[in-house]
This record gives sequence, structure tokens and C-alpha cells, in this order.
Amino acid sequence: MKKRKKNFVNLLADELLTHEEYRENVDATNTEINELVLKKTELTSEFEHENVTENLSQLKSELLSFLNFDELTPEMLHRLVTRIEVREDGMPRIHYRFSAPNN
Repeated sequence: MKKRKKNFVNLLADELLTHEEYRENVDATNTEINELVLKKTELTSEFEHENVTENLSQLKSELLSFLNFDELTPEMLHRLVTRIEVREDGMPRIHYRFSAPNN
């Protein structure tokens, strides 16, 4: 797109385009750029939504597999938790295998 705009400037400088034709072409290119930026934003948003949905589905699946348990086994703990840290004040910080949605 930038290269296209530069070509329009060169054509205008070489008097192969009128100023009006130049403006029309630049405006059309700017409109196309804006549409592409909007589409990129939409796709990024959809991708982030899919990731959140996938993470929630994975969590739901893991939790459903553990619903009927009497005792927390090491296997269950390892499937849900990557590590547990204990801060100096004694408070635990649990790092789960699934990621929390970023807002």
C-alpha cells in the first residue's frame, strides 16, 4: 500500500496523473487500508475469543473427569496444576495448566 501511494506521487510528479486523479487514487487506497485494518481487528478479536472458548472447554473437560472423586490423587493434581509457589507470607500461588482469559 505504501509502495502504491509512492507510485501515485511519482506519477503526479511526472505529470502522468492529474491532481484530481492522484487524490482519487490516494483516497481509494486509504479506504482499502482502513478496511484491511478493520478486518485485521475483527480477525484478532475472533482469534482471542476462540482461544478463551478453547481454554474454557479444556477446563470443563478436565473438571468433568474429576467430578466423581473421593480423594485428590497426585495424577489429578499434576493434570490441573503446573506448580505451586509459597510466598514468604505463607500464601500459596497456584499456576494452573489452563490460562485465564486476559481482559
